[in-house]
Amino acid sequence: MQNNVNTVNTKKLYVSILAGGQGTRLWPISTPQYPKPFVALGSAGTLFDGTLTRAWALQPHCVVTIGAGGLRTFCDRGGADFLEEPAGRNTAAAVALAGAHAWSKVGPDGLLLILPADHYIPDAGDFTRTVLCLARACLEKTALGVMGIRPSGPETAYGYIEAGEKAGEGFRVRRFIEKPDRPKAEALLRQGNVSWNSGMFLYPLSILREELSTHCPGYWEASEAWLETGNPDAYLALDSISVDYALMEKTSKVVMVPADFIWSDVGTFPSLYALLPKDEDGNAGWGPGRVEECSGCLIVTRKRETIVRGLTSHVVIETESGLLVVSLAKSEGIRGAVEAILSGA
Repeated sequence: MQNNVNTVNTKKLYVSILAGGQGTRLWPISTPQYPKPFVALGSAGTLFDGTLTRAWALQPHCVVTIGAGGLRTFCDRGGADFLEEPAGRNTAAAVALAGAHAWSKVGPDGLLLILPADHYIPDAGDFTRTVLCLARACLEKTALGVMGIRPSGPETAYGYIEAGEKAGEGFRVRRFIEKPDRPKAEALLRQGNVSWNSGMFLYPLSILREELSTHCPGYWEASEAWLETGNPDAYLALDSISVDYALMEKTSKVVMVPADFIWSDVGTFPSLYALLPKDEDGNAGWGPGRVEECSGCLIVTRKRETIVRGLTSHVVIETESGLLVVSLAKSEGIRGAVEAILSGA
C-alpha cells in the first residue's frame, strides 16, 4: 500500500461480497431457494447486481462472492469469482475466510472491503467516495473501519455506532450498541453522535489478521486450512457468530466514517415499498394483475387473472411460493408464521 494515506491504491483492494440469509424476511418474494439478493425487485432490479456494479466502480484488484455452494449459480456472474464456504458459520468466519483469501491475492498490505449482497444504494459515486474516505482513515489511524449510516429516524431494526473523537476523515468508535427498543433509539437520536451500523467494513489485512488472532483465535488458521488443503474440519468447528460480536465490539482499533448516500438493507416490506416508484394513488409493485381502488399499497402479482381491490396501506404478494396479504403496519410480525410454513409445521 502506498505510504501516502491521501491516495488509496485500489489495485490492492479486494472486495468480498457476503451472500447468505434464509430468504424469509421478504417471503414469498424471496425464499431459501431463491434468496433476496438475487430476486428482481421490480424497477430496482436485483440487489446483488447493484452490489456488483458498486464493487467494480472501485476498480479493485478483484471481486469475490463468498457463500454456500448452493449459491454458486446465482453468484457466478458479473466478472466476480466465487469462494465457497464449507458451511455457513455467520459473518466472523466469512470475514476470516475472505481475509485469508485476500492475503493470498493482494498480500499483507492489501485492503479488504466487506459488502453484504443485499443492500440498495442507488448512487455508486457517493458510495465510492465514502469507501475511499474510510480507507484513508483506516490507513492513517492503523485501524479497522466501519461505514455508518446517518439515521433517518428511531429505527429499532439496526444496531447503532456511537462516535468518539475525530480520527482523520472519520471518528473513533466509542461503542457499538445492539438493536434498541424505540425509547432507547429515540434517546440515541437526541444524543446526536450515532450512526446505524451498515455491516459494510474496510479492513487493512495486516491489522485484521492481528485483531482476529487476539479476539477470534483459530478463525484465520481454519480458513487457511480450507483454502490450502480443502479440509473443512477446522472451519466446521468454528463458532457461528457475527463479526460484530466476535471482533468489532471487542477491538479498540475501529474508526467509522458516516455515509450520506441513500441506503437500505431492504429487510422489510415497508423498506421495499419506500424505494419503489409509486403510481398516482401511492401504490408500488409489479406484475400483470389488476389493481382497483387501492392506495398506499405494495402489490406484486403473478397472474393476469388476479384482482386486488379496495385496500389501503396493505401488502399483497402473489408468487409461485405463496400468497401474503397483510397491512404494511403489521408486515414485520409475520416471521413466525413464515418459519412455520417453511418448516412444514
